[in-house]
Amino acid sequence: MGLSLVIKEQLLQSWWLIAISITAGVAGQTSIKLGLSGSSGSAPIAGPFSVITLILTSPLVLLGLTLYGLGSLTWIAVLSRLNLSYAYPFLALNFVLIALISWLVLGEAIPMTRWLGIGCICAGILFVAQGAY
Repeated sequence: MGLSLVIKEQLLQSWWLIAISITAGVAGQTSIKLGLSGSSGSAPIAGPFSVITLILTSPLVLLGLTLYGLGSLTWIAVLSRLNLSYAYPFLALNFVLIALISWLVLGEAIPMTRWLGIGCICAGILFVAQGAY
């Protein structure tokens, strides 16, 4: 079996772990942002004690950190199966999904230049994925 077939087989066995890691990371970031938006106004957090207090008093921030941790644990499983140079570019999907969630859920304005950049990211992911074949 050639090297590209081995990588293809590894990806077929690992795609669901990549999806879980990305989904958990995006959900975690979104939950943290929603938790921060619901905290005491939009004032920046000052100091480590403020961060700890916010984490302990905001269920959404705590949920976000838990989801982010789940994504990290899942990513460890991905790295145990795939080469880092092949697997890591798939994390760029985080940028794409965060932009979509920010626009659709959080109501953030996304300028056209950012959408063009996101299109380039998607093209790059496709190039990397095709590198397995």
